[in-house]
Amino acid sequence: MNRLEYHFDCLDGRCLFICKFDEGSLNYDLESTIAEIPASFGELSRDDSELFNKYIAQANIPGWEKEYEPVLSKIEDGIKWKVKLNLDGKEYVSKGEESYEPYGYEDFIKAMKLCVPKAGYFMAESE
Repeated sequence: MNRLEYHFDCLDGRCLFICKFDEGSLNYDLESTIAEIPASFGELSRDDSELFNKYIAQANIPGWEKEYEPVLSKIEDGIKWKVKLNLDGKEYVSKGEESYEPYGYEDFIKAMKLCVPKAGYFMAESE
């Protein structure tokens, strides 16, 4: 079974999303200290699990760089994220700051929205 961890830290608090999934099933647990995103846990239907897998494949996390952070600006925006994916026995880790998101991050957030409806909060310039 595959495993995904998503860490998100900002001035409002922090979230830790953990899920275990395969083609037809997904169980998740969300710990959160951010008021807008309540802690939750659950399981997706088979159809939603398949959709989650589709979005994760489109996000192409194995192709992400290890770090998406400003190198020369010396400016930190106070919002940090980290994705750790164990997929088919291989581990991929990427981290960055809110304004430095990899190509495919939006598809990743679409996958997260299946479990955490307010996951748009994790995008730069979210509403």
